[in-house]
Amino acid sequence: MTAADPFHHDTPPAITARAVRVRLGGHEILHGVDLDAFPGEAVAIMGGNGSGKSTLVRALVGALPVSAGSIEVFGRPRSRATASRIGYVPQRASAGGGVTATAREVVRSGLLGTGQLLLPRDAKARAMDALDHLGVAHLATRDVASLSGGEQQRVLIARALVRDPDVLILDEPMAGVDVPSQEALSAALTERRDAGASIILVLHELGPLAPLVHHAVVLDQGCVTHIGEPPRALGVHALPGHDHEHAHADVAEPEGSTFAWEVRP
Repeated sequence: MTAADPFHHDTPPAITARAVRVRLGGHEILHGVDLDAFPGEAVAIMGGNGSGKSTLVRALVGALPVSAGSIEVFGRPRSRATASRIGYVPQRASAGGGVTATAREVVRSGLLGTGQLLLPRDAKARAMDALDHLGVAHLATRDVASLSGGEQQRVLIARALVRDPDVLILDEPMAGVDVPSQEALSAALTERRDAGASIILVLHELGPLAPLVHHAVVLDQGCVTHIGEPPRALGVHALPGHDHEHAHADVAEPEGSTFAWEVRP
C-alpha cells in the first residue's frame, strides 16, 4: 500500500504517478501528484475547473512533459513502447479532426502507431468490431461530421479501443453526450474494465458511470485533496464554479476546496 493507493491490491499498478509536477507558461499547474490505477479497476479524477484534471491525464499519456516526478506504465518509464498499451480520448475532440472521413476510417486510424504508415490486414474487421461494441456499427460509412456529438464520442472511444489497450484514459467522456450514448459508453467501459483493463476517467460528476468507478482522486488547485470512495452525485453542488457556502450535514469538503464532494458511507 502506498500514499496513492489506499486499497489492497494483489497485482502491480498499470499506471503509477509519483510526485508529478507540471509547469505551463512559467506557472506550476500540478504540485506533486500521486496516482495509481490498477488492472481491472476504474479511477475517477475529479475536481472543479482549473484543478488540474486535464493537465494530469495529458501528462499521463505524454502529451505534456513533467517538470519533476515520475510516470510508469506497468512498471516501466513512459515511452513510445508503453504508449502502445494506452488508449486516450481527449476532451471535446472532433472525431474527424476537420478532415472528411467515415466513422470506420476514423476508427481504423487508431491502429496506426508512431511511425507506422500501413494498416494491418484485419483493420476493417477490427474497426467494425470496435464500432459494434459502442453500438454504432450502422454508422460505419457515414461522414463523422454528420454525426451527433454523442455518436462522435462513441466513434472516438471505438478508435481508442480498436487496439485493445491495457489502459484507457478518457477526459470528460460524458460531456454533451445524449442518454443513449451515455448508456452505450458505460456498458462498453464496464466490459473493458471487467476484461482486466485499467480505466482512468476525468469527471465532474459520476452520473451513469457511478457503478463503474472503484475510487476517486480529487484535485484542487493542482494538489490531491482526497483519494478514496467516489463522491456521490450532488447535482449543482458538484458542477464547476459552484461555491459551496451553505451547510449540509452529510457533506464533507476538503479544507480550502471549492469542489463539493461527499464520501459514500
